[in-house]
Amino acid sequence: MFLQKISGLNIPQIGLLGGLVFSLLAFQLEPPEGLSGDGWLVLVIALWMAIWWMTEAVPIAVTALVPLVLFPILNLGTITSVGSSYAGKAVFLTLGGFIIGLAIQRWNLHIRIAMETVKRVGTEPRRVIGGFMVASAFLSMWITNTATTVMMLPIALSVALLLEREGDGDAASKSAFGTALMLGLAYSASIGGMMTLVGTSTNVMFKGYFEQNYGLEIDFLDWMMVGVPIGITLLAIVWWMLTFVLFPCEMIGHKGIGNIIDKKLDDLGKMSTAEIRTLLVFLLTASLWIGKSVIEPFLGGVVLNDASIAIFGAILLFVIPVDWKAGIFLLRWSDTKDVPWGILLLLGGGLALAGAMNSFGVADWIGSKITQFDNIPAWLLVLLTVMLIIFLSELMSNVATLTAFLPIIVAVAIGFGENPLLLALPAAFAASCAFMLPIATPPNAIVFGSGLLSIPQMAKAGFLLNIMAIFALTIMCYVLGMAIFEVELGVLPAWVQNYSQ
Repeated sequence: MFLQKISGLNIPQIGLLGGLVFSLLAFQLEPPEGLSGDGWLVLVIALWMAIWWMTEAVPIAVTALVPLVLFPILNLGTITSVGSSYAGKAVFLTLGGFIIGLAIQRWNLHIRIAMETVKRVGTEPRRVIGGFMVASAFLSMWITNTATTVMMLPIALSVALLLEREGDGDAASKSAFGTALMLGLAYSASIGGMMTLVGTSTNVMFKGYFEQNYGLEIDFLDWMMVGVPIGITLLAIVWWMLTFVLFPCEMIGHKGIGNIIDKKLDDLGKMSTAEIRTLLVFLLTASLWIGKSVIEPFLGGVVLNDASIAIFGAILLFVIPVDWKAGIFLLRWSDTKDVPWGILLLLGGGLALAGAMNSFGVADWIGSKITQFDNIPAWLLVLLTVMLIIFLSELMSNVATLTAFLPIIVAVAIGFGENPLLLALPAAFAASCAFMLPIATPPNAIVFGSGLLSIPQMAKAGFLLNIMAIFALTIMCYVLGMAIFEVELGVLPAWVQNYSQ
């Protein structure tokens, strides 16, 4: 605020100019001891991009394009090597997931799934909130949490306003229901995204980083074996905290809730041919993702990968007809205008930056400074990592946060002689747990716009849930993640040792 007053500029303008001035001055300085000249250039660019990301000086996807320009100019890589990060397997996995999500939305399959889920839980207020949360989380496992929240919000608002008008109970109870429903909708969308590799961009960023820098393939099923239990646990915690502790919902439900859901389903009618075929493509793609290790032995040596499966599913949507004579297919190319292309650029830029930080020793240099404190136990490292990422994600894009810190987190783990997954895995999950502020995630911002909750309400609830998420993630990643990914304390895995050599 002080800088705004004396400069007359807003935060983005300060960030824009500050990033440029900082980088121009820093480029003139000698690199610190232990860091090469090229490493210093990469570190300056990383800090410059972090300033722009934190202040949103320019669109975050535009900031992600900086390596594509500066790395070749400064001889930190060729246009081909840097550009390959923007077209890697992680990017195509995300693209395929986005396209499949568009088809689900085009034919309203997501609305049917959501309404059927909510209908089956009943009309008692706490059950209604739980039903919306389960539906929101499931949809966010496969389509963007932003799209899920946008789709669910009008229905949730109808229910909240109905109970406010006609429900039993006092005004405070009715208000508590609306607030809990809005927060539950946003938080469950974020939590659902962490359960699968295609659920949110931070998961794909994590996968792409380890594939590009260490040749480690993160299996779709392995991720779900950790992500689904963590997601279910967090959903239960959030539901209980919202409906029993923070915003107790004691009033009796209203039969009109069921009428709203029934009307939505009546408007949809019976499942159309397009819905059924889209559902089959989705189920086929998900089955290949989850079961590829079982299928591969029957394919005569063919190796499946998640990105190819995603693109295969996307292609099917453009070639399977709804009406052959009329030339109508499950998707048209014009539908892809709704693909969040900026996220793909953000992933590419993040992978390019992370790769350079590894290649030129920046991450190792930062890690060496941290590992001077060599008496920190492994569980405390995990706790501090989760805490850092969660609270940073409240202030800047979670993808940008993970992008900036993942190479450092990995270097710290290696410096302590630990498997990088020990810290990186909980960091990836933590990036989806920013619950405090409307600016932290798109779902938070969307439900805040409903007018049924205030910033203090979101901040109070979000802070308590952040604390609970810190301990839940620390415990579950430390125990469950270590078991699934075979992380052994105090032992560097072969893929790290091979990389180091």
